[in-house]
Amino acid sequence: MSWSLLGVQFCLELSFGVLLALAFVPKAPVGVFFYRIMGTTAVVGTLGAIALALFPAALPWSDPIVLTAIAAALCYPIYSGPLRGLRWASGLAGALVATGASVALTLRTIDPPAGAAGLTLAVATALASGAVAGSVGLAMVLGHWYLTVPSLPVRHLERLNRVTVGAMFATLLCLGLSCAVFEELLGGADRPLFEATGLFYLGTRVTVGLFFPLGFAWMTASSLRFQNTRSATGILYASTVLVLIGTAVSIALQDTYGVPL
Repeated sequence: MSWSLLGVQFCLELSFGVLLALAFVPKAPVGVFFYRIMGTTAVVGTLGAIALALFPAALPWSDPIVLTAIAAALCYPIYSGPLRGLRWASGLAGALVATGASVALTLRTIDPPAGAAGLTLAVATALASGAVAGSVGLAMVLGHWYLTVPSLPVRHLERLNRVTVGAMFATLLCLGLSCAVFEELLGGADRPLFEATGLFYLGTRVTVGLFFPLGFAWMTASSLRFQNTRSATGILYASTVLVLIGTAVSIALQDTYGVPL
């Protein structure tokens, strides 16, 4: 499988996750700079995907993957600027839809098996994985804001922590469905997923990228019940590292078995 297309998918997943997480802090009194930082993080991922699509993957400018990614990048001045309310939400929604469409088109190009149903499941798994990485990372950054804005209500970080938990459970569900739907493909590979080597990498993906972060999310929630945002931020920092490792292992598994895991 083309690593350049997998790189495109990885960048787009992260961008989608950051944008989705931003949707859950629309009224947090954190100032324009916070949205500028996180919006820039999302658009850097999108621009990285465009670069990988145009050069290593040698896709033309007119390719739908490139065009939808460009459409998402063009929304950047709206969702990262001083605008709020409906205009901000419209720009963010446009970027989310365009980024999600670009992920779907990338996966269609990679061509997962099992027809439309398989493609739908593959897209859901990829977007759920991106939502985990993006929401945990954004929660970690938001935690740092309590150092400079001590009066910031803790409910904003609590909400985002709940979003990360939901994204993790959605990823676990999609991963389980993928193992069931693509069982024949996964078991018939050169290194079958359900034998020692495959189970080691799958176990790393699930344990490091999902189970440990779920435990950290519980610890974060416990800290926030006592208004201890500093401890929560430290926990989220560790969780972000683990989630990114798990997401990278997910892409490596996809390279081996042909479907997102």
